Amino acid sequence: MAQTHASWTRLPQNEVVSTTRAATVAEWWPWLVLPAVATGLVSVGLTLGLTDPHGNWITGEAWVNIPLAIGFSTVAAGIWATRPHPVGVLRLGVLYTVTGLAAACVLPTFGLARLDIPGAMAWAWVSNWVWTLGAAPLIGVGLVLYPDGRLPGRRWWPALALGMGGPTVMAIYMALTPGPLENHPEFDNPVGFGNRAVWEEVGGAGFLSLIAAAMVGLAALLVKYRRAPKGGDVRGQIRGFLIAAGLVVAVASLPTHEDATSTLLGVLFAAALPITVGVAVLRHRLLDQREGVEALQRKVGTLSESRRRLVDEREEERARLRRELHDGIGPSLAAIGLGLRQLEQHAEPDDEESVRLMADEVQRAVAEVRRICDGLRPAALNELGLPGALAEAMEPLKRFGPSITLLVDELPSLAPAVEVAAYRIVMEAATNAVRHANAQHIDVTVGYDDGLVLQIGDDGTGLSAQLRPGVGLRGMRERADEVGGWLTTTNGEAHGTQVRAWLPGVDHG
Repeated sequence: MAQTHASWTRLPQNEVVSTTRAATVAEWWPWLVLPAVATGLVSVGLTLGLTDPHGNWITGEAWVNIPLAIGFSTVAAGIWATRPHPVGVLRLGVLYTVTGLAAACVLPTFGLARLDIPGAMAWAWVSNWVWTLGAAPLIGVGLVLYPDGRLPGRRWWPALALGMGGPTVMAIYMALTPGPLENHPEFDNPVGFGNRAVWEEVGGAGFLSLIAAAMVGLAALLVKYRRAPKGGDVRGQIRGFLIAAGLVVAVASLPTHEDATSTLLGVLFAAALPITVGVAVLRHRLLDQREGVEALQRKVGTLSESRRRLVDEREEERARLRRELHDGIGPSLAAIGLGLRQLEQHAEPDDEESVRLMADEVQRAVAEVRRICDGLRPAALNELGLPGALAEAMEPLKRFGPSITLLVDELPSLAPAVEVAAYRIVMEAATNAVRHANAQHIDVTVGYDDGLVLQIGDDGTGLSAQLRPGVGLRGMRERADEVGGWLTTTNGEAHGTQVRAWLPGVDHG
């Protein structure tokens, strides 16, 4: 045995290259189709508007749809790309998907309806109602759900129903009212039916429902604001949302201006809304995930600590049992065996065979007690410590032919369970190298780096690609895992096998 290897680097927990970045890309890219589709539709609409021979019609509030379309479809893509989805985040995902895609359809459908092409009437019909699914849901539903997708309380469900009902009624009104289409009076509604005056009443009811939902939504925001901690994220997000929403309303309410400055301000102010919403949702999503991860880490830590305590208690109980067997039952059986041997020498011929058989049975019981004691905790660990026990156990293996180099760094006092696990892992790995890998040389190094570090390498045949872990390999990993450590097995750089393990557990007792 040698004392060497003064510096150690803690081994990685596994050999698997981190796939976090790849997983993130894999989760994101399918959902990028949402902003891609929205951008494509907006581009078509811009092209139709800017090249219309009758004049550019993309003015005033029409520009607001561009940042709403691209912004909210991007926010929706971010929501769908993160999993698992809490119920509140699912609601926001649906809302922003509908809002983004509906806003994206406003410009192209309006432009296609102005072209002298087959199907222009159908595009005009879609253009007549699709806008109601753009900004209207943000007013009716978005306010009451902002910023985390949850209602202020269970009694607020009617507010959500009211907010969903207003835009729905308005969309139905715009889609089914008979007579000339509002935005394209040159076309009569191809699916309109009933009395127009009745439909006007329906449309008015839908508009009033939307206004009422907006008022309730503002009240919900106020409740959330008052409940939120002072100086926290929620209050700042609500203030930012209200400012952005106010800017959008102000831009939409201004008279139509075609100068570049008014247009640029309108787009920028409208873009503030999805940006504010996106930041808020992302922060809440990350906070929810962080809280979940921290809670999971606490549970894992508690479970790991409980498991380590159980393992330590088990080792203490094993040590107690070993002492009882070794110091109590073992000597008693040995004394009985000696007495029977003496009795055998003086027994009558008819009783001699029976006494001998009883003495042999007691001798086997003594051997079994010793085997059990060694299984509970190797005696060499108590007598020689881990370095000495390993050195002693390596001697019989050398008789099979391989040379064994054992290097042991200076070790602190180790927990009993860690000592046993280290001893068993090293011996199992070395034995496997001799019996199964035909190794001619084995290197064993034992050191300390915030825990016990084990490395066992050999020059044998290495691990086959088709190898299925056997009892020995599973046992080594289970021993490392149960004390809160880890173990890996890999092929060496040139040949042979490398077993590496890290075991925590300084004995603070």
